[in-house]
Amino acid sequence: MQSLQQYRIIGGRLRDAHLKHPSDSSLASAPGTEEATGTKEEETPDKRLNDLNTPPGLEEKIRAEHIIVEWDGPDDSLNPRNWSMARRLTAFAVIWINVFALDWASSADSQTSSKIAAQYHVSEEAETLSSTMYTAGIAVGALFAGPISESVGRNPVYVISRVLHVAWLLGVALAPNYGAHLAFRFLAGLGGSTLLCIHGASTADLFNPIERTWAWPIISLASFAGTALPPSAGGWIAQSSISWRWTEWITLILSGSTLFLTLFFLPETFAPVLLSWKAKHLRQQSGNENYVSHLDLQDSILKRFRTALLRAWHMLVKEPIVILMGLWLIAVYIVIYGFLQGYNDIFGKTYGLGRGLEGTCFLAIDVGFFLFLCLVPIYYRQYKKKVYALEKAHGEPPTDLKHLPGLDIPEPEYRLWPSVLVAPAFPICLFWLGWTNRSSISIWSSLGAVTLFGFCWAGIYVTVYLYILDVCKSPCSNCINF
Repeated sequence: MQSLQQYRIIGGRLRDAHLKHPSDSSLASAPGTEEATGTKEEETPDKRLNDLNTPPGLEEKIRAEHIIVEWDGPDDSLNPRNWSMARRLTAFAVIWINVFALDWASSADSQTSSKIAAQYHVSEEAETLSSTMYTAGIAVGALFAGPISESVGRNPVYVISRVLHVAWLLGVALAPNYGAHLAFRFLAGLGGSTLLCIHGASTADLFNPIERTWAWPIISLASFAGTALPPSAGGWIAQSSISWRWTEWITLILSGSTLFLTLFFLPETFAPVLLSWKAKHLRQQSGNENYVSHLDLQDSILKRFRTALLRAWHMLVKEPIVILMGLWLIAVYIVIYGFLQGYNDIFGKTYGLGRGLEGTCFLAIDVGFFLFLCLVPIYYRQYKKKVYALEKAHGEPPTDLKHLPGLDIPEPEYRLWPSVLVAPAFPICLFWLGWTNRSSISIWSSLGAVTLFGFCWAGIYVTVYLYILDVCKSPCSNCINF
């Protein structure tokens, strides 16, 4: 819905621009287009973005045969990074709630495992496969999420993924037996996987590197809260006489509401797709079929998908840093999903807490998240100072946030300095929890260790993804998947 309106707006603006210059009937000099004139064009981050979608060795031939459609300079209002802050924050909020709803589903029924096991006549250990199957579905879908979004755009991926996610969640809520329950959990993870895998790329579409310093921690909060809050609600449902299926119905209501928001309020943000729409309107209005974008030069959607998928596998094989960062995140998620099933031993059996209070102890993780977020304004100021210092060294005046020169941002490794705090704290918090988790020691000691874990989780997650976004530049959804 929103993307269709966006497509029409682009056509209307080009029409208005043509009416202001009726003498130019061919639109050959339309802003944001480039012919093969032999003049070297200015290199910009957006230009490099589009060049990534052009097959190697074809650049000279392409420019001789086509008019390449680009942005109308650095202030083009069609460029998502030039949208008003209100419009960008609206899109950002819709992406945030999508991530929150998807992660909510991952742990929604974790505290009701005993009721589910009794319903399906299986052991509680077998029921732990529920969370595993959902995560496995996300992992399988992640292999294709980036290539798909870079072939057809972000908006169709969000909409279709959200529809599939809601449909399979309905299956989970109505599952008649254990096998169906596990199958629908896997399919729900698979259907929603693309939402989780491209939200970082969408953030990069909307915000420049300085703005991402505060934007990424905020959207990361959706993932943290979406995973840590559901056990609190699920614990009280498990302790009450309410059916365990209400954890699934609540998840379905949340995801269904998010589908509505996605349909009506989430625009397309992927620059190559927006430029492809612009080129299509120019061809229709001028009758000149030479107007193309870099995305159009890849003959078919299947070819685009193949190119993007090969790029993803190239990163997997040729970029060991992506693997190492991924392994760091895997270590963190092994712990968090272990907590989903192990809290009964950590707090229930050790301190004699009921399911309700046991689930409430997950809020300690959220406290850790917010402690890390308190450091974000400090890091944001330091990052801006670093950028201004680099620009001063290049003899340029201080930049504003919108016109950030692509070559004057700090090296990606500058994003890793928070890891100086969180890297050693991660094993410390686990040792602290294991060493002091006994009934003779106050429960606040264990809660303190869990709070420190939340701090580490936030720090590792934010640090790794900001680093990857800076390293991989535009085709970052492929890197993020791994």
